Amino acid sequence: MALALDHKLTLRKSARIVSSALAMVMLLSTTGCIKRIWLRDDDAQQRMQNAPLIMLEENDTHHLVVMQAPSPGWSIRLDATERTPSGKRVFVTLRRPDPAYEYPQQIVQMNVLTSVRLESDIDVVGRLLEHDERTKDKGYAPVTPVESFD
Repeated sequence: MALALDHKLTLRKSARIVSSALAMVMLLSTTGCIKRIWLRDDDAQQRMQNAPLIMLEENDTHHLVVMQAPSPGWSIRLDATERTPSGKRVFVTLRRPDPAYEYPQQIVQMNVLTSVRLESDIDVVGRLLEHDERTKDKGYAPVTPVESFD
């Protein structure tokens, strides 16, 4: 009886270990996938040269990515966050306005709150896409945030 109970406990422990290992593999493969896309896209750096300015700000506890766009038709989205040896890296997608609509020419600021706490250093990588462009196989390039929009 005791031997059978020990065998069941060993099987449960083994199942937990396997589940934990699979979860870790899935987590690491997701992070690796983002990094691979970023490294693979040669066009991203050139496209980001035509993107609106990006600045980093702080709220009470987390970093904020701020974009200054020339019209309200632009959009910014936080895609992912990954851990790096020096802190965290955030991936953002900037989208151009839809040309089918008219937008007033006025400068607007758009904020994206990250999950990166202020204690951590932050790097931003981004990609610039058309309003209807698919994200598949579109990589990222490093973004150099400005100190201010003035």
